[in-house]
Amino acid sequence: MRILLLLINRSKILLLFIVLEIIAFSLIFNQRSFQRATFLNATNALSGELYTQYNSLTSYLNLKVENENLVAENIRLQNLLDRSRVFQSYGADTINDSTYSTRFTAVEARVIASSYSKVNNFLTIDKGSLSGLKPNMGVAGPKGAVGIVRNVSRNFATVLPIINPAIALSGKFKNNDYFGPVTWDGTDYRTAYVGDIPRYAQINKGDTLVTDSRSLVFPEGILIGTVVGQEKQDDQNFLRITIKLSTDFSKLENLYIIKDKLKAEIDSLQPQ
Repeated sequence: MRILLLLINRSKILLLFIVLEIIAFSLIFNQRSFQRATFLNATNALSGELYTQYNSLTSYLNLKVENENLVAENIRLQNLLDRSRVFQSYGADTINDSTYSTRFTAVEARVIASSYSKVNNFLTIDKGSLSGLKPNMGVAGPKGAVGIVRNVSRNFATVLPIINPAIALSGKFKNNDYFGPVTWDGTDYRTAYVGDIPRYAQINKGDTLVTDSRSLVFPEGILIGTVVGQEKQDDQNFLRITIKLSTDFSKLENLYIIKDKLKAEIDSLQPQ
């Protein structure tokens, strides 16, 4: 402290000069509109240029990730369309009607508002009824399943993501076809659970969980996540499997909404 006081005492003339200069410039900028406007314009121009350069740099650094996501999404869309042939899905190779040659189509959308750290999370997207969207359509992203369309207006729609306790998807394990409801407990947005799996089922860490056609929302085979753990349910007869979700809801931007041409017909056959 003594050394600091000695340093201040030696430099008091310089410090006084700096303080007076600051006061003088403040008076000039506060009382003279021309000088104030010139100063603000200069600082705005400088900050704008810095932001531009920063955004250019970050965009360049993110190009690889964006390109990988675009490639993954294009591949997933192509696979979705390839496996959506009605005669392939149902094993009826005698169907030749071109009207039913493709069961599923997709509409691209973008997230304009979202939450992932709450209990009742949601997404708002920039497509609505004008793009053919309806409630209860499946929603997927570059990394896998996302959720289900809830409400639709002309130009927008809200989506209930997997990380919302109000929905439960049907998922199955790719290696053995055991299936169960996929639910979220309101804690970690990267983790969900699959219940009602028989305790004798061979489920291992790293096993893949995909969508199941029993959901009546998604085509079969869209990635949901991978196994990271398991435990017995309270009744001891079934397993509760912990899943790391493939979709990271904290940085979700691009989506596609899945349209099922046969959904109305299937719904009409369901018990009321």
